[in-house]
Amino acid sequence: MRKITANYIFTLVSKPLKNGIIILDDTDRIIDIIDTKGKLQEIQDLEFYGGIIVPGFVDAFCMLSWSSFTQNNFSDCLDNNFIHNITNKLSELNPDINSTQKGINHLEAFGTKGAADILPQSNYADKKAKSNVLFQNIDFSTLFSELNVFANINLQDTDSPILINRYTSGNCNTNKSEFSSRYCVGTGSLGTHQKLSVFEELKAIQEKNQNINLEDLLKWGCLNPAKYLGLSKELGSLEIGKKPGLNLISGMDFKNQKLSINSLLKVLL
Repeated sequence: MRKITANYIFTLVSKPLKNGIIILDDTDRIIDIIDTKGKLQEIQDLEFYGGIIVPGFVDAFCMLSWSSFTQNNFSDCLDNNFIHNITNKLSELNPDINSTQKGINHLEAFGTKGAADILPQSNYADKKAKSNVLFQNIDFSTLFSELNVFANINLQDTDSPILINRYTSGNCNTNKSEFSSRYCVGTGSLGTHQKLSVFEELKAIQEKNQNINLEDLLKWGCLNPAKYLGLSKELGSLEIGKKPGLNLISGMDFKNQKLSINSLLKVLL
């Protein structure tokens, strides 16, 4: 059993808990969350961390098999019909099986606990099964019904999720609160990103959009994609009964409740 506290606990389903305490069983499943009303309590074996604790991240758009898919490819595909463009572009490229384990390593190292893998190759299913990331595979048979909803960054007439990252955030109206529950942070391939890190995407989005509320931003990288990917039973929020993983974020702007370029990530679980 572990007892963990920090300056703030962001459960993402209730207000942030100042000096809140998370109790975990021996399998790292949450068995209790204590609201201390801001008072730091002395409890035996209590681990204190400076910063904020958030759930493990969920990546709404990673492409483990496609390191040949570049940043320029991604940007080009954003024009007009994303789903059509990306389908055509990937048909011209060869999958890179050798980079798959590296991509999985990135997700694990940067606190990601769930991910949508776009057009996966079956050759490395065993590697994914052995990882501590829950994957949802999106292949050609489901591409139009599932991937399309992540790509329609200007979609306003449905409740479909909206892909947001450092490349698309300029196209998303982050000032409209009615879209906030639909934004889902996703990375891409090792050709579009040096790091497959939702945390780095959150920092980049925050830097470009200082008006974004921190709790909303964190929901985009945890709660929302877990919901749309069907992973919310275990991931996306800190709730009793879940096993979402714990990430510690330090070096943030506490006064304004913002992430900064100097913010750091430590994976606790």
